[in-house]
Amino acid sequence: MKKLFNISALILMLSLVACAPSEVDDIFGESPAERLDNAVKNYTELLKADGGRWLMEYFANGDEEGYNFIMTFHNDGSVDISTQNAYVNDGAFYSDRSLWEVVSDYGPVLSFNTYNRAFHVFSSPQSDGSGHEGDYEFMILGADENTMHLRGKKSRDKGVVIDMVMRRLSSTDYPTDEDYFNELTTVRKNAFSDRINNYVLTTGSGKRYICNDVTTMLWSFYPEGGSLLDNGEYMNAIITNKGIRFMEPLNFLTEYNEEDIAAQDFEFQEDGSLLCTEDGVTKITGPALADLFHQTQLGWMFGTAEGEMGGQFLSIYNAIVTEAKAKYKTTFNWLQLGYDPAKALYRLYFKNGKYNGSIYMTHEIVDGNTLKFSFDPSAENAFDNNGKSHYNNLESMRAMVALLCSTEFTLTASHAMVANPMTMTSKSNSGDFVVLKF
Repeated sequence: MKKLFNISALILMLSLVACAPSEVDDIFGESPAERLDNAVKNYTELLKADGGRWLMEYFANGDEEGYNFIMTFHNDGSVDISTQNAYVNDGAFYSDRSLWEVVSDYGPVLSFNTYNRAFHVFSSPQSDGSGHEGDYEFMILGADENTMHLRGKKSRDKGVVIDMVMRRLSSTDYPTDEDYFNELTTVRKNAFSDRINNYVLTTGSGKRYICNDVTTMLWSFYPEGGSLLDNGEYMNAIITNKGIRFMEPLNFLTEYNEEDIAAQDFEFQEDGSLLCTEDGVTKITGPALADLFHQTQLGWMFGTAEGEMGGQFLSIYNAIVTEAKAKYKTTFNWLQLGYDPAKALYRLYFKNGKYNGSIYMTHEIVDGNTLKFSFDPSAENAFDNNGKSHYNNLESMRAMVALLCSTEFTLTASHAMVANPMTMTSKSNSGDFVVLKF
């Protein structure tokens, strides 16, 4: 009897399955095939609408930075693709025309189905046998009027999820594609400096992560107080004129913080910092200004243009120029502050004609934006030979050292990421200041 019941139940289930499609069709008003066909048509029209111009934020794989492509989709099935990156046209701007269509596959798929010299280099095999292993067909995950979300189809078949975004571009913002890439070159040049280490990501709870290798868009992260070796994470990113987007969400932030943090897209703020668009709190900035004085690759040159020195800095610097001319028959070239890791001392470094010299001071980081210098002329490491000669022979050089050691100095910068230039201002007299540049 039990066996008969099971057979009857199976027959009932099969009859329900058999009638299910028609019932589903009745509920939705159209079959799955019809819905897919309509989606293909709708996405095709969306891509061509309003001039058909889109910015694709493209990732070929998880081991290299992302690349920008401007795509203009035409009614005749052609597409113009423009780019500027190291792998196309020797890094110069380039544009090529090929064919495109939205096809039915796993769902609606955007396919660039004829070779485009600006684009297909990332999906075609190269001399190493594999190349970038990128995609040229993309599953369309969803879209609104100005944004389309894609997933690489070939990557997905290999079990790798590479999601990308296309954003509509207006011709009024950038009359030509090259205009966009010219702006992007400027943004990229000014956004970060490869001479600065230890950028800082701060979450809403105040936890901080050190970020390096940022100019390469192959970022490394580790919790402040930890190390890259023990706690390091890596993520590739793409830079656009608006900010940066990591290929994947920074999920390790949630793991370390035990709080939900959504962080993938970051927009440039007025001061150059990057603010997460998902949570509006997570932020990326440069290191504390005083900490930059410990970075050995930086030498901070005294600005000498009009307005770049004030008060005693200006009068004493002018006196150095005059005294050096009289004493050494030379033209004084420059003054610079910089950290010497070999001596663990800060130095006032100068060039006077053919003479280079150093005067060594100790320095104290009072807080993230405040420095204090001190100097002992009797210390063993107080000078090199030229430094000692100039300190002894030029009253104005002694006055400059005395000014630097007379008070604490506040550091300010208008750009939160690069801090170049930076202004050093006396806490005792705000009129005594010098602009420092690296």
